Amino acid sequence: MNLSRHCDLCDHQKKDLSVGTTCGLTERKPEFNGTCAKIKLNEKFENKLKMVNIEYHNIKRKKALTYTYFIVFLAIGITVIVGGYLLGTYALDSGVISTVPLIIMGVGLAPLGMAFGTLNKYRQEIEVAKSKKNNIDEVLNKYRIEYEIDISFGKEIHGTQEVYADLKTKGIR
Repeated sequence: MNLSRHCDLCDHQKKDLSVGTTCGLTERKPEFNGTCAKIKLNEKFENKLKMVNIEYHNIKRKKALTYTYFIVFLAIGITVIVGGYLLGTYALDSGVISTVPLIIMGVGLAPLGMAFGTLNKYRQEIEVAKSKKNNIDEVLNKYRIEYEIDISFGKEIHGTQEVYADLKTKGIR
């Protein structure tokens, strides 16, 4: 395990671009086995824990919208492609050779790209958020710290989302 994960939650952490993460008490890089005896989990820990969980839950709550968007644009793309194909076969049966059906089928690829792009973006975002949450949970398990967080999302005003988070921890020394 990366020892700096412990330091990322600790109030003693100092960051320097030339040295990296150091302990504010020892002025050295983290050196401990398993857990740090001098870790101080207060304000920085709570803020980081809240932010990671808010990010994770915010992405999770967009799941239904993402899949709806995927299905709608997939249906639009397939419909346009099939419509272009049917127009092409009708025109060919009538003895007309035209590039219009090919253009229509090409235009049908745009909604398919939008559908799969949105789905892939959601999957990447949820994976990154889950990884951040799991990294913090892994560190907290080493210190036998448990937490419960109640997150509620309020109104979205001019692109800014109101979020309320109530954190309860157990086992902090």
